[in-house]
Amino acid sequence: MTHKTQIRTAHPKDRLQRLWVYREAIFALVGRQFKARFDKPAIGLMWMLLQPAALAVLFAVFFGLLVRIPSNDIPYPVFVFVGVALWQGVARALGESAHVFESAASLLRQTSMPRLAPVFANVAGSSLDVLASLVVAVIIALAFGVIPGFNLVFLPVFLALALIATTGIAAALAGVCGAWRDVRQLIPLGLQFMMFASPVIYPSSLVPPQYQLLYAVNPYSGILDGLRWSMLHGPMPQFAPMFVSTISALACFVIGIWIFMKLEGRAADAL
Repeated sequence: MTHKTQIRTAHPKDRLQRLWVYREAIFALVGRQFKARFDKPAIGLMWMLLQPAALAVLFAVFFGLLVRIPSNDIPYPVFVFVGVALWQGVARALGESAHVFESAASLLRQTSMPRLAPVFANVAGSSLDVLASLVVAVIIALAFGVIPGFNLVFLPVFLALALIATTGIAAALAGVCGAWRDVRQLIPLGLQFMMFASPVIYPSSLVPPQYQLLYAVNPYSGILDGLRWSMLHGPMPQFAPMFVSTISALACFVIGIWIFMKLEGRAADAL
């Protein structure tokens, strides 16, 4: 009589629940990242804010003064700083997550921590950068005479959407790049493409009306419009494109987690 052994993979729900069980370990990973970057607090904080500030100044000079890209009656330096502040955090989270199976190899080998935990830690650590940069954005806005109003209460909604979309994309990249290491070579180019495909340095209103819904499939289009509306009194996001961006952000999360769970075994075998 032949006996067959069936190897079962934990149900996705159970694997996600393990993240909650290991929540303290995830917080410890975020704390370790934060401590490493702020070993010398003054230098760490200055460097964290200098990067988006320098890029915003560069864009303000070339695209604001020379090309004169419209900014929906918002001072262009403030307009572009908000976009760069979000995008720098997104790019960092995605770039680090693409290498997560390599950077966290020893941790994943020696512990039973869920393999998705370092991805969540990367996104959480980058979120701290975004929050600090947006505080600076408010200060810069005040310097240019832009005073946040009641719309500011909606800011957490758009930040939550950014967190959801970024977590999903980061998880997908971690799984794909962990399974097929050569794909990581395309990440810098992909991030550049995503930045210019998002309204980081230009308003989404420049996109022709017939392409607005297609453009809104990029979740960061609606998210950035929402950030500027809530923080800088920019135009209120239109319902249809914002709805598409919201659904797209949720889809990114669900599909990204699914891709990671499908590929994490293969990625772990390559450790």
